[in-house]
Amino acid sequence: MTKEKQIEKIPKELLKKIKKIEIRSRLLVTEAMSGGYTSVFRGYGMEFEEVREYFPGDDFRRIDWNVTARHNSPYIKRFKEERQMNVMLLIDSSGSLEYGSAEATKGEKLAETAAVIAFTALSNQDKIGSIFFTNEIEKHILPSKNKHSILRLIREILFLKSKNKGTDINKALDYAIETMKRRGIIFIMSDFYSKIDFKKIFIAKKKHDIIPVVFTDNFEEMPINVGLVDMIDNETGALMLVDTNSEAYIKSIERRKREKTELLAQLKKLDIEPLTIDTTQDIEKPIIHYFEKRKRKIR
Repeated sequence: MTKEKQIEKIPKELLKKIKKIEIRSRLLVTEAMSGGYTSVFRGYGMEFEEVREYFPGDDFRRIDWNVTARHNSPYIKRFKEERQMNVMLLIDSSGSLEYGSAEATKGEKLAETAAVIAFTALSNQDKIGSIFFTNEIEKHILPSKNKHSILRLIREILFLKSKNKGTDINKALDYAIETMKRRGIIFIMSDFYSKIDFKKIFIAKKKHDIIPVVFTDNFEEMPINVGLVDMIDNETGALMLVDTNSEAYIKSIERRKREKTELLAQLKKLDIEPLTIDTTQDIEKPIIHYFEKRKRKIR
């Protein structure tokens, strides 16, 4: 299918939304870069560049003994830092991301946040890829440094019709580790309504920088007392009649709070700082604050 036909299939309102997100993201990129993106997410490893003669003050551990023996004079290896990284966005496309008590859903906030991260990475000459997941892997977009890939990313977040509605972050992380051959950054973008195997995150953290981006809606953690209410389970599509005065409903809200508290506690044990985005707020401050906080931590 040609790009023109793909565009024709997308509703005009959605095209406007994609353009709006693109413009807004570009305005935020400068702030994100100055906020510490380049210093926080540096390239990993060293790439061999050349050998040169040893000078007093050079690190003797970099002496190339084979070249030194041939020339009967000390030579050292020079390296250049690998600046370019692969940035992989694990994007939760499950039903629960369709929820939002304010003007925007969690999925729409995810699209905005992903766009800012993607355009910022592109400005840093990094490659951006994405893995869309539910309880299965829905789509994999290979890393590239192409603006059109980012626009495609935004479109897919807003337009992708997932075959499944559940959530399996563990499966998505396994897939990312298996397909990412080079060391890089993995942004796990989800509301984290899923059982997490923190051992998998611990293992992934040994090779990659793991950044959980947690999308929340405060209304989901606030019990309401209005009697019987029709509700839809976005993960299963089931319509339910819920008694908001019942003990079961109150316990479900309390359980959700406990799960969030446990998530944050487990990430803290792993020395992983999550970025939290709420649907009722703008994304600018949390993103810039996050980069600046990590920048201070590194210092």
